[in-house]
Amino acid sequence: MTGPIIGAVLAIVLFAIAAPGLGRRLAPSLATRLLVPATLVMAASTVFVFGALALPWLGQLPMISAIGEWSVAELDAIDPVPDAVSEVSVVLLVVIAGNVVWRGIRRIRSLAAIYRTGRAFRTAGPVVVLDSALPDAFTTPAPASRVVVTSGLMRALSRTEQRVVLAHERSHLTHQHVWWTLAADLAAAVNPMLRPIAATVEHAVERWADEDAAVVVGDRTLVARTIARAALLQHGSPALTSSAAGGDVPLRVRAMLAPPPRRRPLACMALAVLLVAGTVATVAVEQTGDQVFDDAGYHEAQP
Repeated sequence: MTGPIIGAVLAIVLFAIAAPGLGRRLAPSLATRLLVPATLVMAASTVFVFGALALPWLGQLPMISAIGEWSVAELDAIDPVPDAVSEVSVVLLVVIAGNVVWRGIRRIRSLAAIYRTGRAFRTAGPVVVLDSALPDAFTTPAPASRVVVTSGLMRALSRTEQRVVLAHERSHLTHQHVWWTLAADLAAAVNPMLRPIAATVEHAVERWADEDAAVVVGDRTLVARTIARAALLQHGSPALTSSAAGGDVPLRVRAMLAPPPRRRPLACMALAVLLVAGTVATVAVEQTGDQVFDDAGYHEAQP
């Protein structure tokens, strides 16, 4: 059992170390599409590792063994994990579950508030100008999909800068970036080592929207200037929304003052390899855990 578990742990650690840097080298749309699935796989691998360490011990408890088809004596004999390690793994699984539930509840509450905002504009078009002095712009996710921009922000920007903000927010709406960031955030709730990747995804979706806005307006320098102005004007935006001043603003400005992202086949390949390695390691851990219980059941069936 220890081999697959060590392999999975190494895959998780290597991904946590390498993925943020690799993601920032890729085109933001590609980085998002690779990082989010890989982060979810690593989060699942984390759960499977702790599960493999905890389940043989849990399987020996009377209330669980009573409904199982294995021999407690055989399971105890072939279980290679010390009881202390199993007990710690159980505690960590409980902590993980609590962290995910807590993070999920916070997100659901924020999402419900945004849906209520969307329902208030149900007769409006896809772009809503909210009468507010607070300079802000954000999107409300499906099914109440809207681009919401405040009158305060519109008054502070020129017409060309307004086009940039609207193109940026439409990109968030078109690609449903909120769900990409939500998935990465919940994966980071499972394993704190994945938090830098969740931050990288948040930055990547903002960069993705910036690149889309640059295509629409045809001026990267204008997009860079608008990002900087919005960052100076905005003081925050609703949770679970995408604002034109989100992410790492200085990096976004520098990226827009540079040429469009180049293809990075080596970085892409490296992320793909990490994703495959994590998937293989996760499957190996799951199969190893199943085999322990299969072996315990098999020995019980012998005369």
